Amino acid sequence: MTSQDRERVDQLRQTIDLLIHSMRLHHRIVEKRIDGLGVHHSQHRLLMKLSRMGQGASQKDIASALDVSPACVARMLKPLNAAGLVEKADGADGRSNAISISADGKRLVQDSLAVFRGIDAQMFEGVSGEELAALGGVLRRVQDNLVNMERAEACGPESREGSV
Repeated sequence: MTSQDRERVDQLRQTIDLLIHSMRLHHRIVEKRIDGLGVHHSQHRLLMKLSRMGQGASQKDIASALDVSPACVARMLKPLNAAGLVEKADGADGRSNAISISADGKRLVQDSLAVFRGIDAQMFEGVSGEELAALGGVLRRVQDNLVNMERAEACGPESREGSV
């Protein structure tokens, strides 16, 4: 391994460590600030996703959007339904549930969005629009690479680039 290769490996490791540590810090801050809203993190995530999906989403669609099983969504929905934050109705096909956010759920989402806007503003304080755009571009490329790696892993070792 050349000194340039070692420098690249060190730079990659340092960058990955920064990303992971930043994610963990962000997660802890978000958790602390939404703690008073009365819902568990995963339930909160479901509500936020449902608010972006629109009213009447199916449990299957929610599960796909959250990358979890439909059974997991069903477990998360029970306390949200009991708390009056979501409402279930029969879907168009008469079999699946159409999930909607109630008025109380919409208020919780709006309160959450205000918290997130505050966190976002503080988190990126002093970062220019150009720097933010560059960071977004790099992270999208990294995410695309990871998605491609995951797809290759799902297809087996023979589909991986450079495999023997």
